[in-house]
Amino acid sequence: ANAAIDKLDGMLIDGQEVVVGHFMRRNDRPDINSWTNCYVKNIPLEWDDARFMKEFETFGEVISASITMGTPKQKSNLKPDEQPDTPEDIEEAGAADPESKEKESKEKESKEKEETNETAEPATAVTVSLGYGFVNFAEHEPAAASVESLNGKKFSTTVNGEETEQELYVGRAQKKAERERELRAKFEAEKMDRISKFQGVNLYVKNLDDNVTDDMLRDEFATMGTITSARVMKDMKDGRSRGFGFVCFSTPE
Repeated sequence: ANAAIDKLDGMLIDGQEVVVGHFMRRNDRPDINSWTNCYVKNIPLEWDDARFMKEFETFGEVISASITMGTPKQKSNLKPDEQPDTPEDIEEAGAADPESKEKESKEKESKEKEETNETAEPATAVTVSLGYGFVNFAEHEPAAASVESLNGKKFSTTVNGEETEQELYVGRAQKKAERERELRAKFEAEKMDRISKFQGVNLYVKNLDDNVTDDMLRDEFATMGTITSARVMKDMKDGRSRGFGFVCFSTPE
């Protein structure tokens, strides 16, 4: 293995430099706790890069701080009931009034030239803040300190003409794959927590009559102990009982 590292590390394969080294678990890698790039969202829309940097440079040296800018989508000016004339419509109109056909043709040609001239003028693109950005620190410690201090902090901002407070989100900038992996792990942990929480206290009850309600189900089991929830499962469409339900006690006993 060491010989392979010595020989192949840094070697070019198909034009790409490869890295070969001993396998390390993700949490044991040296750069896992040395990140310096922060992702920030819910930024007040009136902030610019200077105001953005001012909020973070108190924690340490900032290499760069920028708010992502973009152009909002423009809505079409065409009204729902406005449709261009079809060839059949034009032909029918000409057949109905042959004498005016040439006159209408000239008027239409003139109108099309005017519209072409109007649309030929370039529209001015409006670039605005998209409400998120990135901050890159020179060292890890100030980056971690900014997350600790600013994440969840509220700032005054104006939304649709009304002054309100907006909670800032500041966290470690992550690649999409890494973020999805953490979310999956978090979901699985919460799922296992729910399973262990209700292990031995949640009962499944079936063959229930259609007239049985949540209260009736609770009353039937209440003599056995403290019930935290009792529910008859119902059809989402018509609200009818599906013939089964769940009763959850406070303790397995």
